[in-house]
Amino acid sequence: MRFLSENNFAALMGTSNATAHKWATSGVYPSHVVNGVRGFDMEELTEIPEVSAMINSNWEEESRVKPLRQYTSVELFAGGGGLALGMSLAGFHHVLLNEFDTSACKTLRTNCPNWNVIEGDVRHIDFTPLREKVDFLSGGFPCQAFSYAGKQGGFNDTRGTLFFELARAVTEIRPKVFMGENVKGLTSHEDGKTFDTICNVIKELGYTLVEPRVLKAIMYQVPQKRERLILIAIRNDIAKHVQFQWPSPYERVLTLRDALYKSVIFDKNVPKSEGVKYPEKKQHVLELVPQGGDWRDLPEDIAREYMGGSWLLGGGKTGMARRLSLDEPSLTLTCAPAQKQTERCHPLETRPLTVREYARIQTFPDYWNFQGTMSAKYKQIGNAVPVNLAWAIGRSLIRLFNDIQTLVPSETQDCTSAVREIMRKQSQLVVVKDNKTQTSKVEAVCTQLNFLDLFEQYELEPITQNCTVQEDIETEYGTKHNHHHLPINLTKNLLICNVKKDNWKQYLDGSAKIYYTGKKFPTTVALNRLYYFMPYLSGKGIRDLYYIKTARLGYRKEGQENEDKNDLRLVFEIQRVGQLFDDYKKVKLEIWRTFTDTTMDKLLYL
Repeated sequence: MRFLSENNFAALMGTSNATAHKWATSGVYPSHVVNGVRGFDMEELTEIPEVSAMINSNWEEESRVKPLRQYTSVELFAGGGGLALGMSLAGFHHVLLNEFDTSACKTLRTNCPNWNVIEGDVRHIDFTPLREKVDFLSGGFPCQAFSYAGKQGGFNDTRGTLFFELARAVTEIRPKVFMGENVKGLTSHEDGKTFDTICNVIKELGYTLVEPRVLKAIMYQVPQKRERLILIAIRNDIAKHVQFQWPSPYERVLTLRDALYKSVIFDKNVPKSEGVKYPEKKQHVLELVPQGGDWRDLPEDIAREYMGGSWLLGGGKTGMARRLSLDEPSLTLTCAPAQKQTERCHPLETRPLTVREYARIQTFPDYWNFQGTMSAKYKQIGNAVPVNLAWAIGRSLIRLFNDIQTLVPSETQDCTSAVREIMRKQSQLVVVKDNKTQTSKVEAVCTQLNFLDLFEQYELEPITQNCTVQEDIETEYGTKHNHHHLPINLTKNLLICNVKKDNWKQYLDGSAKIYYTGKKFPTTVALNRLYYFMPYLSGKGIRDLYYIKTARLGYRKEGQENEDKNDLRLVFEIQRVGQLFDDYKKVKLEIWRTFTDTTMDKLLYL
């Protein structure tokens, strides 16, 4: 008999332990008591799809699937590497990974030195050199609220979100298949509008979306109650010839015991590692909670004091003062194991889970070393896709690619030179960011460039090393569309910058050759896409148009008698095109009342 305890049955069904207990005691499903634990015989629950799938699992057969050739992949929002590692174990060859967080990038590079990791904002990366050279693209995009500005639920309505950047990468790379993953709540976000928009965008891109699924990690050899929404899309010219098959589940539900001790997934007990500690007062409270228990097991006076205002709120609040159980899967890991609302106390010792215990619950192998501060390590692990879940999905994708390869044979494309070009362009960007989470709101991510860090970054190179933004200013620039018939390209990016009065003269007479920024410059501006520059004269507005030739590190008052080489600034080398408007025109400076990042078409139609 394959026994399933009440609590593990509840986890499998996505319901509460109380509901599973009610099913057992009321006879909704036949129950048994084994070693003092009430539960169910899986063979008596074959009418339940999840249980039936586990009984008839093809897990072992699917684990032996091998790629018919080397399938290449690109991953965005790679984090600490859960998805990337799982896909690699399945057989994908990563040619490029992108991640914003510095510590996570160090983790990726430390564990896989051969992976090409681009650290930085995905919005600054041009993927076009990889067009039709990469088989697969993936990314767990963070979900922000969409604006629905166009009210059509299409591509433009996602602009400013990180899903837009995933979609942009798809348009630039044109992979055979791409995958996105997110929290299951995405389907109900904004009453389903966000999800409908994403589905519409995938259709606009020329891809067929496989019916999305929320996969429960506990069904895929992961000892954790975690659910992820998986979106898989196949390019239309291929989709009509193949069918994606979702992975088979593992034969049983793994528990925390499988994570912390020698088991089917680990060949030894969890090694010792660093971990956060409880304050003394909290320690005394949690010592009173039994294995698998929570605040409800505390004396009422202690529970009231510990929970504070939460005591008066409705709901079960079962994450508070929660001690895990060895015989159940872990609750979903968060980015911090000791938060009051989401306790993850060790089942036997009164302490939070250690970093290595966290990693095991996410099925990271013990050799995977996380970099950064202790809090950075917890964050990387807590945000990751469980490795074994990613491995299971990856094997199904390899089967899909094998079917594609059989029907339409093709060779693995050499991406070396394309990746080198992308990384060369990226290395030339004069952009420094903080390690805060990316969001779609400009005001939330407009942080100040650290020019001292820039100086250290380029200390082995001449301080005037150029970062080429545009290489040939003699090219024909589209249609004439302005009062003075200047040859401009309406699609190109434009940066409007405020000029202080002590620098007006060179802009009034058109002799300006450089513009140096103030001590702040927004990290949201993608320097590699800037093309035009317009000076904003305080109290007057904008009038004259310039090309941006290069962007580099320089000085305040550079080239003038009173230049200050100790005052580092971002410098644009510029060349005047001409007068765009008959007279100065006032526009709104959107960022810090100093900059506006826009495009020529938007400016001319204001």
